[in-house]
Parts: sequence; C-alpha cells; structure tokens
Amino acid sequence: MPEDYHAFQQAALDDPGKRWILKPKNAARGKGIQLVGDPADVPLESSWMVQEYLENPHTMHGRKYVLRLYVLVSSVSPFRVYLYQQGFAKLASAPYNEENANNPYSYLTNPDVNALNLDAEVPVEFVDFERYREWLREQGHDDKALFAKIEDLVALTCVAALEPMRERSRVVGADTRGCYELMGIDCLVDEKLKPWVLECNLSPSLEVCAGPESGGGIEEGIKGSLVADMVEIVGLNSKRVALETGSVDERLVRESQDEIARSGGFKNLVPGADPAAYLPFMALPRLSDWVVAQALSDHALQQPRLERWVAEDTLSEDQVYLYDTRLGHLSGLNETASLIWLMATDGAGPDDIAATLYESASRSMPAAPDAWAIRNDVWNTLGDWVNNRFLIQSGASANQPAAPATSPSPEPSPFSAVLDCGRFRVRLFTDSAPLIGRIEALLEPMAVAGVAGTELLPRLEIVRDTPGFTLILEGRVLRSRLPLSGVASALMACLATHAAEAQEIAIDAGLIAGPTLAGQAFLVGNSEPAVHDALALALSACLKADHSRGALLPSGTDDQISALGMPLQVSEGLSESFFGDQGISGPLSPTPGRGCLVPASSAVTGRRYTVSAVLIPSMARLREEDGLRAIPVNETLRQLISGCCSAGGQPLDTHGFTRLAEWLETCDRYLVDMNNIEVAAAALDKRCSTAPPQKSGSL
Repeated sequence: MPEDYHAFQQAALDDPGKRWILKPKNAARGKGIQLVGDPADVPLESSWMVQEYLENPHTMHGRKYVLRLYVLVSSVSPFRVYLYQQGFAKLASAPYNEENANNPYSYLTNPDVNALNLDAEVPVEFVDFERYREWLREQGHDDKALFAKIEDLVALTCVAALEPMRERSRVVGADTRGCYELMGIDCLVDEKLKPWVLECNLSPSLEVCAGPESGGGIEEGIKGSLVADMVEIVGLNSKRVALETGSVDERLVRESQDEIARSGGFKNLVPGADPAAYLPFMALPRLSDWVVAQALSDHALQQPRLERWVAEDTLSEDQVYLYDTRLGHLSGLNETASLIWLMATDGAGPDDIAATLYESASRSMPAAPDAWAIRNDVWNTLGDWVNNRFLIQSGASANQPAAPATSPSPEPSPFSAVLDCGRFRVRLFTDSAPLIGRIEALLEPMAVAGVAGTELLPRLEIVRDTPGFTLILEGRVLRSRLPLSGVASALMACLATHAAEAQEIAIDAGLIAGPTLAGQAFLVGNSEPAVHDALALALSACLKADHSRGALLPSGTDDQISALGMPLQVSEGLSESFFGDQGISGPLSPTPGRGCLVPASSAVTGRRYTVSAVLIPSMARLREEDGLRAIPVNETLRQLISGCCSAGGQPLDTHGFTRLAEWLETCDRYLVDMNNIEVAAAALDKRCSTAPPQKSGSL
C-alpha cells in the first residue's frame, strides 16, 4: 500500500472467494497480522501490505507450519548468498481447518502469538530440519526435491532484491564486500509440497523460543552454531590479512573461494554449484559477478546480450540521443557512452565492448590504460541502463517462470448516472469497477433516466487516486484519501448536504413508509453510532413496509416530508448479532461488500409523507410493555439535531431550529425498545390502523 491499492481492489473483485492477509511493514513477532474481512477496509497507509492468503497448507500432525530459513548475504558485489542447512518448522498451536481459519492460533505460526494460547498443551513447538525431513520421508515424500525447490526459491528471492541493495550501498558509500545481512525467511509449504516465500525478516531473533520439551534444546544448539558459522564466514573475528597480490579479478575469485571454503553449516547458493544459473535472473550481472562466475564455472560462459526495452535511439553527428517512451524524456549520450550503446544494441557483449574501448584508448594514450577500470565502467554503464529499463537482457523473459494463464480483467466501462436527492440533481461519474460494484445498487433508488439537459447539471466525480479515492464536485475536491469502504458514506454526505434549498431542512434519519402504513410514515433517528439505521430496518421488516434514509422538510407551513432515497447504514458489529436475533435476512440485511449499507426501497424515493411518529432507538430496556415510551420535543431534538442541515450543509439558524421544533410538535414521539422490537412494531401498527388515512404524493 498505497501504490497497489486499486490493483488489489480489482483482484479482490475478480476473485471474491480469495482470502487475503494484512500485515504491518517492518513489524515483528506477529503483531498486527490479520485476515482481511472486507477488502474495502484495507488501510491506505504505506505502513501496511496485503498478501494473498495461501489456502490448503501442508500440515504436520494436523497443524499448519512455516519453515524458518536462515539466509546470509555476505557480499553484494560480487553477490554471494548462503542458506543455513538447519532451521525449524514452526507449528501453529491449534489444529488447522478451513472453518477455523479465523483463529489466529490456527493460521499464524509466530511463537509470540501462539505463546498466548493458554488452551494448547504445547503452545510453541519448533521441529528442526533433521527431524522434519525424516518425518517427510516417513510420510512418503521426497525431502530432497522439496529442499532443492526451497534453495532455488531463496536464491531467486535474494536476486530480486539485489539491485536495491546495490543502490543503497552506493548511496551510503558502503563497501559492497564488507556488508552482510542475516535474514530469517519464512516459507510455507502447500498441500502439493510446493514452497512459497511468505516474508523476509531482517535481523531475525536468535533467542530460544520453544521450551525444553518442545524443541528448545535443539533450537539453542542450532542457533548457537548458526552464529558461530556466520561470524566465521564474514570474518568478524578473523586475523587473516587479505592477499593483495595478483590482479583485481584474481583477488575477487580468491576471496570468494576462501569464503565458500569456510562456510561451515551454510550452503552457498550464489554463485553456487552452477555459477551461471542465476546470472540471467539478475537485471545485469556486474563485472565482479561475471569474473567470479567465469572462474568457478566448469565451462565457458556466454556474455549477456542486451536489447532495447522502453527506449528509442537516434543518431545525430556521432552522438546518440535516447528517448524514454514512458516519461517522454530525451537525453544525449557522450561519445564513449554512444559507442557503448550502439555496440550493445547491435549484439556485442560487455567485455567485447570493453575490448574495443581498450584498443582505442591504447592507440591514443602514452601509457597503457587500466583494463579493469574500462571493463568495470562498461558493465556499470550497461547495468544503469538496464535499471532504468532502457535495456533488458536478451531472452530474459524466457528465463522467467511461466505465469499461470488467466483471463485479463476487462476494462471497466465508465459509470455515469443522474441522481436526485431532494432539490439536488447531479451527474455522477467514476471508472473504478470495484467501486461501481459497491455503489450501483445503493444509488439505483436515486437514479433518474431520460432527463434532458444533463450536460448543464453539476458534475460529481469519484476518481482513483494514490492513495484511495477522491470526491470532486465541479472541480472542487470535497474529500480525498477515501478507502473503498468509505466512499459510499462520503458520497451520501455530499448528496445530503446539498439536498435542501433556502429555508428547507434536510434530516438524516431513517424513514418507514408504504401502503401497509395507510399513507403514513415513521421517521427513525439514527444518531447513535452503535445503532445507526438498525431500528428502521427492523421495523420495516416487521411491518412489511418500505424503508429509506433521509427526509426533506419544506419551508413554510407544509408539514409533509419528502423521502431522499439514500441507503441505510448498520454498524458492522451490530449487524450479525442483532439482525440474526430479529430473524432478518435477505434484502434487508447488510450485504457483504457494501460496507453494511442497505439500498432504499425505490417506491419511497421522492414521495411525500405525513409523519405520524418520530422514533428514537433505546438500547436500554424500557418498562413499558408495548416497547414504546412517549418523549418530549426537546429530547427528540437532541437526538435529531446533529443530522439536520439547511442549504449548503449549513447548521440550522434560529428560523430553522424553530421550524424543526414546531414541526416535531405535530408528531408523536417515542423511544423504542431495541430489545422488544416485535412488540413495539405491533403497537405502532395498531396505532396506524386506527389513525385516519393520510395523503401522500410525489415531490
């Protein structure tokens, strides 16, 4: 996050059944890791990342496990990577099954998390690789094949981070041969025994986590040997003096050979047994990588070849100009760089180019030029162009593992609609498919078709931004940095604040109306965050009536309100327990993926009603047997006033406040027992049936 936020939302939309896991970046000990409930709720901040949740893990004794691998990068140039041959399978403390996947003790293997599982007989258990591999063989699996895949995966993972490490070393001026990093890489094995890298942890904990009876003694011995072997490899306590005799390339080769010879329990992966294996996966090997690989390989290596990627070139007066097709930038190369570019794009290898430059320099210089410096400059220049994506290794795509065949996501058609909300008519535009999927049904009750002159209407846009979404009305930013889950609420707030004209009052409250109520309506308060519109939805279900949110009280003496048709909202924590207890399901229950919003009934939107009663929810149990308690105007005002506004979303002035209070005097006003809704609904229905029919009509 946040650069990939919209790509993530699209992926979640394309595969609704896929689960995701949310992790804080640069955290440790399993803190903050959680399964994603609603993808729209994923935070936008750069301190978070989202990963696909890997289903169907391989289990050990019925429990999920992750392999902790210890990986040492002892040098960046030349690149040297080691994998410690011992490590641990870290087991979750609760049995794994899909129905119990939300239990952190079932899907997390971090020892700090599982140590809190007081119900587990062995909350933290480490199984060393020796016992793990023996167990695999007992189960009929090929442990050698699995660990060969793991070694390849680790090497490729480190190669993927090579260029950022080189750039960081360059920025801080560090000697790339004198820096090292020990990493703890967590690897999950799926049910088909395919390994997956989950995360790479810098400076992993080397303390003993497991108890003596669950692998703690073995853990202590392995970690002690690990540290000793690492110290020996990087030469922290060594008194050996580096041999400075011989050429630069000879010293590089000798240094690598000496280090590999003292690697102890570490296995060298890069350059490894086949030094040429990972060169094609590097953006471009640097000269030190190439020299070491050539010396350690048992056969001659072919120099890498390069081809254009996102750059076009033109030659003018012996000078090459490069055009960046992504950014539209044009830059000129000097004479030497121009020659390097022309030879490289004509198929010459880096050392062939360096040999040409050396020969040219030898003819023009009184002393022999520095051959190593020329070679190094050529390799680095080409490497910089590769990092800028001007060039790419020829055939690099052929060395990449084939991606699974997937159907490309269709480009979303821009969504537009004309919406009516009280006196506010507006054109809405967006092109985000995940957003359209969430708001289209919510907006349908307010949408109008066949309207002439739409090009003259105000333009309301919801645009994808980094991060999140931005809400823009007539070129003016109203809200920014909106997560997907917050867009609908922000949009409704915009519509509601523009619904009223001068001397009118927009009221944010639930509304229950329809034929079963004999032309009457109930206005239902929703200012309590823990409840929102739950009471309106529950009463609507009990009375078999229509429901809506938002009402417009006109100016003057007209006491009939108009329904705005906005979706109703229910608190997520309340929706599961409350609606289940009330037996409410189907279209009235909050729909996953809409942020607990329920569309209004289309038959209500824009119609005018006489409000027979204003209802305020009470979470406290009432003494009244019918679940209703009459309340004064002042108490009703206190519950409604925060959701009322005048033209332009302004708070009510003196005239507006007086108008609202006088209107409330004409209505019955009740607290409704949220613990006794069916009884309260029956009492309200009885009062409606004995009241004279009321007129209703369109706005």
